[in-house]
Amino acid sequence: MRLWRALENIHGWAGVRSVWREHMGDELEFLQPLLRPMEQLALSVPWPGTIEGRRIVVHDEDDIVAVDEETSEAASIAREDIVLWQLDASALFRGAASALGLTGETASVGMGTRLWWLGDFVPVEGERFPVYLATTRDAGELVKNAGYVSALSRRPFVLATPSRRAGSEPLSRLIDGRSAAWIALEEALDWRGEGVFEARQPLGETLRDFVGAHVNTDACRDEGARFPTPAGATWSDVAIRFLDGHTVHVNVSGAVEECDCVRMGMASQRNRRPTKQWHLLAKFAAGDGVISWKRGNADRGLQKQKELLAHRLQAFFGIDGEPIALIGKDWHCRFRVVAGNDLGTI
Repeated sequence: MRLWRALENIHGWAGVRSVWREHMGDELEFLQPLLRPMEQLALSVPWPGTIEGRRIVVHDEDDIVAVDEETSEAASIAREDIVLWQLDASALFRGAASALGLTGETASVGMGTRLWWLGDFVPVEGERFPVYLATTRDAGELVKNAGYVSALSRRPFVLATPSRRAGSEPLSRLIDGRSAAWIALEEALDWRGEGVFEARQPLGETLRDFVGAHVNTDACRDEGARFPTPAGATWSDVAIRFLDGHTVHVNVSGAVEECDCVRMGMASQRNRRPTKQWHLLAKFAAGDGVISWKRGNADRGLQKQKELLAHRLQAFFGIDGEPIALIGKDWHCRFRVVAGNDLGTI
């Protein structure tokens, strides 16, 4: 995937189309919807056989030339080839933050445009850790960015970078000294185009050591009971039908039970009321297992709840693999889940 290298290499995330094409190749078509034309035109453009490129001279709207500074040779060039295209970084990073299940509104926090707050990582209720994205490719600059974040945050934090190419011993010492964590987006996310990403695994799994060091998970976890899932069952063998707001009928390869939100570990320990994960499962049931932007039942804020719901289902049924898949821009349950009025054969 060329996206992450382009973020590290393209200065200011602005360039003529040939620059974007050089760094993105055929993947440019997936990024194009997030590129915005700027009012100013390029002062120079890359040129075959040169290192510095050629200087642009605009004589008239239809009389634009690219001049070689050494030979003064001039060649005509079209206006569209000197238009600067600026990346809508906010939209791109919002998508990355959503896929990682972060909370909050992504924003630039300084150091030029190279340092962003992606959001808060919330492994359990009441525990929040800021996630910062630094996109510089220079090792020294990355250490400065990490030092800035370290001074900015009084809590343990997570540093994200497009790749690990700018890693260094000073950076490792800084990360270890603050008990922080470092993730590379090229390792954590798959890009689906525009601002849509899919996490390769839940962020809590990626940051398991970090969570273990800073969160008392035993005190926070609601394990609940476990369903008697037959050996060898997969998600396609699971069928869930809502009977009412608190109870479901479950059938897994012939093993049948009626379960409530408490038994499935999706109820508050304090008042035994359904959690947001239970309500999300009910929302999937109302949509026949699909949450879709086209249907109008999707919401960017559901990403974190989807991640937590997946964890709970995996723990309850003891089945490996993701129970909820991202297909295009929509979420599809890999098991059958229906509302109470759809009896079917469940």
